[in-house]
Amino acid sequence: MPSCSSDPSHLSVKLIQALLMLVLFMGYTAAATASPVTGLYSAEVPVEGQSAEQRTDGIRRAFMQMLIKVTGNRNVAQRPELQGDIEQAPRYVQQFRYRLGAGQSPAAEEAARLLTVQFDAAAVQRLLRERRLPVWGENRPSGLVWLGIESRGQRRVMRPELDEPLLGAMTGAAEKRGIPLILPLMDLEDQSGIRVADLWGDFEQNIRRASQRYSPDLIVTGRMTQLSGQLWRVTWNLYHGDRVSNWSDEGTDPIGLAHEGVEHVSDLLAERYAPVGGEANLSRIRLRVSGVTELTQYVGVGRFLQSQSSVEHADMVSVEPEAVTYELQVRGGIQVLEQGLALGGMIEPITDLPDAAQTLIEGVDLFYRMR
Repeated sequence: MPSCSSDPSHLSVKLIQALLMLVLFMGYTAAATASPVTGLYSAEVPVEGQSAEQRTDGIRRAFMQMLIKVTGNRNVAQRPELQGDIEQAPRYVQQFRYRLGAGQSPAAEEAARLLTVQFDAAAVQRLLRERRLPVWGENRPSGLVWLGIESRGQRRVMRPELDEPLLGAMTGAAEKRGIPLILPLMDLEDQSGIRVADLWGDFEQNIRRASQRYSPDLIVTGRMTQLSGQLWRVTWNLYHGDRVSNWSDEGTDPIGLAHEGVEHVSDLLAERYAPVGGEANLSRIRLRVSGVTELTQYVGVGRFLQSQSSVEHADMVSVEPEAVTYELQVRGGIQVLEQGLALGGMIEPITDLPDAAQTLIEGVDLFYRMR
């Protein structure tokens, strides 16, 4: 006669897992705490025509553009280990379509056509894992940008109605890199909350206060100054948690400088959330989340963990009355995992848990709780 386990913890885990499968099967969708990035595995490129040769060339360029978004690395298409895969880009296509560029009529020249390509996400992820390259998931930090402009001795804060080319350059760069970019409305609340002197003086407290209404994960400020007739300099600050990064660029094209500023921000974020180093090795990390009292919370936490780009697998290993412990297989180490968990606002680290309490719960590396 087969034996039956009497371990209540084991039974609880099995019961919760069965319930989760039932909920997922019934099509339940837990409320999301963050807006995930969409379109990571698609790209759009201009093409000269619709011949097979032109389509294949467009698919290869779209494939390279998509790889930049998914890995976070803008130079990924130059990596030697991917050259053969780029040549075989059509094999990863799920679907494609043509459309006319904005403002073009059906009688416009063929050069105005755009090719939109959707790639197979699972196949691309397998490829990148095999090549030991990062896969940056859809859960990404949102960034709010405040840009000050100084020209001919006059300073002001960037305004949507006055600076459309600059805004377009930044939003275009963010879309290319898969970064959720927030641009301030510059309505009366913003105009009273942020002053041009705050940007030039790096008054961090005022900048953070004015940014609270947008709830960004990070804040970017820029000071763009016209040094001479054609020479511009822009100084950037990135406020990300307790860390502040700053850098400067010079050039004759302010629109190009705005574009490059967002590209540089994307580079910094990719280094933190999707590092190349260590991607080949998996670490086992146990995470305990307390305050989990409802089935919807079990579902939400499980999906949140699976959405992390650093998490290869997430298995539930124990269930308590108001807590659940997961064993995670993580790429990039515990620091990369913690940075990802800080996004979304679903769970937060427990910083006031006594050492004695941590000792009683053996084998747990990270202690979190529901927000």
